[in-house]
Amino acid sequence: MIKRLLPVLLVLASAAAFAQTPSAAPDDPLPSLIRERETLVRQYEEANAQRNAFLANKPSKKDLQEVVDALKGIIRKDTEIVRAVQAATLRKTAAVVAENQQTKQQITVAQTDQTSTRERFHDLENQIANLQERDRQRTKKLQELQATAEEATDARTSRELLAAALAVLSVGLLFYVLKLRGRLSAAPTRRRK
Repeated sequence: MIKRLLPVLLVLASAAAFAQTPSAAPDDPLPSLIRERETLVRQYEEANAQRNAFLANKPSKKDLQEVVDALKGIIRKDTEIVRAVQAATLRKTAAVVAENQQTKQQITVAQTDQTSTRERFHDLENQIANLQERDRQRTKKLQELQATAEEATDARTSRELLAAALAVLSVGLLFYVLKLRGRLSAAPTRRRK
């Protein structure tokens, strides 16, 4: 029976040892349990190898009791090893589940960030388009105002030139009128003579 259990337990022990990662807790009981089991197996083998010379090299009742006790110890140790492997597996499963949850949460945060960044980018594009439209409207209005200012300047210049021409004409007419009066007033004095 022990010979059948040994390979199964060794497979369990090696699987547990293989399942350990470098980040495993330093106070992992599995290595010490495996060493204790190996000690119990040696005790079993020693007890099983004992033969009593008085019983024609057959085991005595005491020898058989030691074998049974060693087997019970091995079975208890195997139970402890199985529980330790189950606990380690449970811890690993919990760590994987926690890591998966953390990864999912990070993915969700990244997707939310990406969505908000996209929205912000579109908002900025809209703001740029609005500012460009305002700039275009201001440029157009500025051009219209410049054209109106040029027209007003041209009209004022035309009025100033017209006023200057009228002033020159008025001065010329005044001079002419004064000259005519001067002649008229000089002509009657000649007739009187």
